[in-house]
Amino acid sequence: MQVARFTTLVLAAGLAAGCGDGTPASFPTTDCAAVTGARCVEIRGGDSAALQTQVNSIDAPTTIVLGAGKFKLTNQLTIRTNGVHLIGQGIDTTTLDFGGATAQGNGVDVVGNDFLIQDLTVLDAPKDGIRVEASTGVTYRRIRATWSKPSATTNGAYGIYPVKSQNVLVENSRAENASDAGLYVGQCQHVIVRNNVVTGNVAGLEIENTQYADVYGNTAEDNTGGIVVFDLPGNPIVGRDVRLHDNMIRNNNHVNFGTPGTTVAGIPVGTGTFAMASRRVEITGNTYQNNNTTDISLISGLVVEMDMSKWTLPTAGLTGKFNDLGLMPGDAQGLTIMNFRGENILVSGNHHSGSGTSPDLHDPMHLGLLLGFGFGTSPVANVLYDAIMEDFDSTDPALNTNKNHMCIGGNTGGTFATLDLGNQATAMKPFFRPAAPFTPYECLILNGGAVAPVVLP
Repeated sequence: MQVARFTTLVLAAGLAAGCGDGTPASFPTTDCAAVTGARCVEIRGGDSAALQTQVNSIDAPTTIVLGAGKFKLTNQLTIRTNGVHLIGQGIDTTTLDFGGATAQGNGVDVVGNDFLIQDLTVLDAPKDGIRVEASTGVTYRRIRATWSKPSATTNGAYGIYPVKSQNVLVENSRAENASDAGLYVGQCQHVIVRNNVVTGNVAGLEIENTQYADVYGNTAEDNTGGIVVFDLPGNPIVGRDVRLHDNMIRNNNHVNFGTPGTTVAGIPVGTGTFAMASRRVEITGNTYQNNNTTDISLISGLVVEMDMSKWTLPTAGLTGKFNDLGLMPGDAQGLTIMNFRGENILVSGNHHSGSGTSPDLHDPMHLGLLLGFGFGTSPVANVLYDAIMEDFDSTDPALNTNKNHMCIGGNTGGTFATLDLGNQATAMKPFFRPAAPFTPYECLILNGGAVAPVVLP
């Protein structure tokens, strides 16, 4: 009996050491006493085995509070339970280190509603840093996703990555050194992305095939491309209603280290923002500085995929609202649509300085070479429109059309040009470079009215 009692005490002591000793040194910022919820578990900093065991055994809403220190993990943390909250002691205090991972997994991989990750760093995930998929109610707060080696093609693709999810909030976080996109919102609905810093990535911040997104207060610096909004072909959600406003987008001249053949590998070094194959997008009140190729490009999806059939979507399989957008019909009238057009975009009230002075002459799409040839020693225009499927004339505004309703008239602090990009390959043409208010692009409001701010539950 004495031996059995001694063994029980030893096991209890070991469990306490693994799941938090409650001392301020281990939990200087947050512990279970500060957390509301039905179940809370503390795990002392560095106890990777206890963390992996706890994550593998979750079967009910649980808050896991991680202590100060580095957790060295060899496998991804897989969460498949609703109501899981993962909270550390701070970005610089708690680290999940996947540098020793033995499998090509993500760092934190989640499918579960009401997920929160907060106050920690995810380092060197083999694939994506923090991926949350098919979930409702997702919060990333004060976290960092990064890789130790700058500009390495072997780095994971995405740092912060909510995908196919709803009611998403990403705030006060950092994403660094991703070989595709640091902060990537894909195929989501109702999203707020605010007050984050993205740096050292190929694409800093991407909003892809997403409906109803508010992106503001972010800083995108030292990426190949800063903040971008686009649709890709084949995804069953049509991007719309994105507000990109009051962000700092500067010095995005980082070498492009994206994997050849990916969409981002074609981004010219020195790109501030592009909006591609999306609609009802507002780009307003942002500050653009020293982006060497250009600040803002408005482009058709045909630039990256010329086969229109790839952009054909059966309406029966679409997610979200699309009937009010006037999308081009596919071959099967009433049964399919195509979403390659960039249309109904407002560019207004942005501030521009120092950009367009050294376009990328080596990007695989040769856009930088075209700009260098067209603008010569003059800075590239702050706002560019490819004018694909528009009528074009390089001098007479009356011979140019604005079928896709691009509204540039309110961007009084910048310059503007259209490229007639669809015909440049066969006949080098001068650009159309109208003075403000940029007729026939002088409209000030979107068809259908302004994009509404996103309000999350």
